[in-house]
Amino acid sequence: MRKYLEVLVKFLIYACFFVPLVVLPSSYIFPFIVPKILLFRTLVEVMLGAYILLLIINWQEYRPKMTPVTIVLLLFYLSFFISTFVGSDPYHSFWDNHERMLGLFTVTHYIIFYLISTSIFKTWKEWRTALLIFLGAGSIVMFIGMLQTQNPELLLNRGSSRVSSTLGNSIYVSGYGLFLFFIALLLFLKEKTKGWRWVEGILGFLAIGGLLAGGSRGAVLGLLAGIVIFVLGYVIFLKNNKKVRNSLVGLVLLGVLFTGILYSQKDSTLVRDIPALDRIFNTTIQGVMNGPRWIAWEIAIESWKEKPVFGWGPNNYFYAFNKYYNPRSLEFGYGETWFDNAHNIIMNTLAVQGLFGILTYLSIFGIAICYLFKNYKKEKIDLHIFVVLSAFLVAHLVQNVTVFENPTSYLYFMFALAIASGLNLKREEGQQVGINKNIGTGSVVAVGLLVFVFVFILNVQPSRANKKALEAIKYLNNQPEISYGQVEAALNFNSPHIDDIRMDIGRSFTGIYTNTKINSDVREKLFGIVVEGAEKNLVLHPLDIRNQLILSQLYQSKAQLLQSPEYLQKAGEYFENALEKSPGRQQILYSLSSIKMSLGQIEESESLLVQALEGDPKIGESYWRLIYFYDMMGNQEGLDNVLQMAKDNEVNFTDKEEETINYILRDNK
Repeated sequence: MRKYLEVLVKFLIYACFFVPLVVLPSSYIFPFIVPKILLFRTLVEVMLGAYILLLIINWQEYRPKMTPVTIVLLLFYLSFFISTFVGSDPYHSFWDNHERMLGLFTVTHYIIFYLISTSIFKTWKEWRTALLIFLGAGSIVMFIGMLQTQNPELLLNRGSSRVSSTLGNSIYVSGYGLFLFFIALLLFLKEKTKGWRWVEGILGFLAIGGLLAGGSRGAVLGLLAGIVIFVLGYVIFLKNNKKVRNSLVGLVLLGVLFTGILYSQKDSTLVRDIPALDRIFNTTIQGVMNGPRWIAWEIAIESWKEKPVFGWGPNNYFYAFNKYYNPRSLEFGYGETWFDNAHNIIMNTLAVQGLFGILTYLSIFGIAICYLFKNYKKEKIDLHIFVVLSAFLVAHLVQNVTVFENPTSYLYFMFALAIASGLNLKREEGQQVGINKNIGTGSVVAVGLLVFVFVFILNVQPSRANKKALEAIKYLNNQPEISYGQVEAALNFNSPHIDDIRMDIGRSFTGIYTNTKINSDVREKLFGIVVEGAEKNLVLHPLDIRNQLILSQLYQSKAQLLQSPEYLQKAGEYFENALEKSPGRQQILYSLSSIKMSLGQIEESESLLVQALEGDPKIGESYWRLIYFYDMMGNQEGLDNVLQMAKDNEVNFTDKEEETINYILRDNK
């Protein structure tokens, strides 16, 4: 029994390596994330059941080993746990949303995956097999990415010059390529068979190709940092081998020269056609400081000052960003006014998990590298394992300074830490610790039933709910007149992510409420059930202004359809509530001003537009909206003042904004 259970656990770990390949575009909302997470959680839960049986059989052999790496990782997990329940929105921290799905519940699965991996693999031979399978699975992802360079429309890549492969995000592809490169390098250096060396070398180059095609500047910086650590490691620890040291130094100098040549040709077609090189060579510090991510980092620091110890709670950066919203964000477009992550793992962790979180997170890297060094000095691991894994850990941290963890990065990061923690004992193949015990059929059945219940309730049901939601949205968009049954079924289906489903359906319904194809009775039934769902979300997530915006838009549409000031007033109340939670957000100020104007509250309408203009005098939309307001009010002096202010502030209007202003002023010419 023990042997079969161990084989099953290893098989399930190997299966996890193929999870990044899973993408089901026609079956799920967020098809690149939801099926991956649901499958990974299922595999880990089944794995955990088998592992529990192994612990019953031989606790001494399979118990988790409390190495320094494990301890600091569990401390980080404790930080995540505490911040979840003392943060601004525990429910959101626990489950997260469909787009990320990295709440406490899912992160717990990654920790379990780590603990089981450190316990089940005992010799380099076993770790090597696992790494080869991981490299093989990841190389398929990289290969699909390379195919997208030739066919940008492949697999929902939407013609982008940066590839997303099966991960749905080019940043994720670059980060994955970074890991695969270092794994291929480690296997290559330790390989004794010439044929396998060729395979590992080729797959290492494929990983670099995927990294560059993904176009992530952070991954390129991480690669450079990792290579520096790699070279320094061998130069320092092979001080008696002058030939190797000189060769490495020569390679570094050659790399520096090559990089210099590429930089000198940064405007050439050769560099422009490689997304990662194009973006990194044409990025300046001033450009970063004047960009939207810098604003997000500043907000992270400001929000941390409010909750310095445990932060706002994992996945709650969105609330901090809203509260400390900087009107300058709109200079980069409406897409840059909604940040659910600071796009910097250090800043984001500081904001959502506070000092406890950031200190434990950074300690993971420091302690893992120190532990590798300690085991190298004790000759429990060789130089290749110590140097290459240390180089990867540094590379991963550096690239995360511009991005964030994702379902795939958590997978390979946890496995890399498992190697650093677990590959530290000289164990002979077949060597056993402790005494095996017999387990009865009752124990197997009990554990099996428990796993089945967990998988069904926490993965199968969310899968069904997601599919029902997607079906409802398709009906709303294509056949709204007969969509009520599907919408009702989706909103009444129990799921931990029912809040996401309510929001997705509500967002879709706002665009079709006034559709004349919909029977008035059906329209009102849909309106009622969608509003009810959004109101429930307000109770569950009072700080999430997206629910207020959905409700206000729905009541605006109803007011327009029925010519009812009562519903317009209600829409305004939702906007006012949202503005309290995100002061200065122009999107809300503009909409609320329009409502106030329609209700005859002229002074309030003007005040809101002036507030938007004062928030950032560089935003062209604020000017044309005020110009329109003064034109409607017949206030020529106010109109002239706004035009002069735009001139004084040297506002660069878009063609569309200039066209709008000229249209408004057509009677004044």
